[in-house]
Order: sequence, then structure tokens, then C-alpha cells
Amino acid sequence: MLTHDDRNMPERRATAAFPIGLILLAICAIFAYLAIGGAMLEGETETVVYTPPIADAPEPR
Repeated sequence: MLTHDDRNMPERRATAAFPIGLILLAICAIFAYLAIGGAMLEGETETVVYTPPIADAPEPR
């Protein structure tokens, strides 16, 4: 129950558990996404990308 003195008071015991837990949860979700995606791509053939040849530049004088 709130009393007259408790209203509009700042929090006295702030904890960092929620932000740290949220960051750890996000890191775990990203790791799982990358691990599952890597496992799905493991059996596929490799893709080769050929870049166009670079034209010979004129020699400096």
C-alpha cells in the first residue's frame, strides 16, 4: 500500500539484471540463428563467383 511519502519517489534499488538478461538472450538467439543456418547450408554445393579480369593499367612515366 502506498503512503503519502511513497508517491513519486525514485527507485532506490535499481538492478541491472533485466538489461543484462536481455542482452544475453539476444546473443543466444543470434548464435542459434547462425548455427541453424550453418547446419542447413552444410550439405549444399559450394558457389563460385568469378570476378571480371582487371584491365592492365598504363605504366607510370
